Order: sequence, then structure tokens, then C-alpha cells
Amino acid sequence: MKPPEESVVDDGLGGVSAPRAFCDLCRASIAPEQAVNEQVKDSSFAHPFDPRQDGMRTVTVCCADHLAELQRQYGERPYVTEELWVAKIDRAMQQHRMGLSNEQLVRETGLTLPQLEAAARWCLGAGTGADGRDGEEA
Repeated sequence: MKPPEESVVDDGLGGVSAPRAFCDLCRASIAPEQAVNEQVKDSSFAHPFDPRQDGMRTVTVCCADHLAELQRQYGERPYVTEELWVAKIDRAMQQHRMGLSNEQLVRETGLTLPQLEAAARWCLGAGTGADGRDGEEA
């Protein structure tokens, strides 16, 4: 099935090349070769299939100024370890909709049982995070 016209680039030969990207700041459509991609720290992000990239969100922008603005915005947001653990738990639960035991959740997320418990407390807004912050966001 062909992607929608507004999201692809005509290669001039009657075919379709790489899909267009959209700026994460202004939502402008960007040709693939003009897109700027960079990673920013984001404790709310768990990569869909590569746990090594958890906590590092890839942003796509149309220009250096928009990259600087997104880096500023993400830089001002607190990085909360328990939030990352919650994202890891969510990813595992999305892949196992029938549920997981604590032992399975430990195996799937790479977290320890105390980390699972800390993530649950953080999610409920109780207690302090590993960084000394409470469950509230700034």
C-alpha cells in the first residue's frame, strides 16, 4: 500500500523515495535529506525495541534553531530515573497484554524488584525518586 501523498517524496522517475519527515517543533514537512536528527535525554522515553536507547529520544527538526529550542526544552525537564523505569515497564506490558508476574517483569525490563517497586511508588506520586526528587514534576 502506498503511503499518503503528503508524506512521500516523488523521485521524479514515477516512483516514490523516502517518506518526508516532520519537524518536532513546528511540524513543518521536511525532505529526508534536509532533516536534522539528534538525541535528547528524556526519562519518559523507552525505545520500542532497543533498550540501550531508553531515555534518549530522537528528535527531528527542520533547522539548527529548532534543534536548539528542543534541546533547551528537554534540558529544562527533570530526568527522573523512576519515570524511565515506568516507561520500561509500560513497554513490557504492551508486549504482554495478558500480564506478567513480577519475575517475568524483572526479566523483560532488566529492572530489579526494588526498582519495580520504586517505579510504582513514583507513578502513584508517593515517596522520593532515586535522585531525591518527589513524584511531582517541576
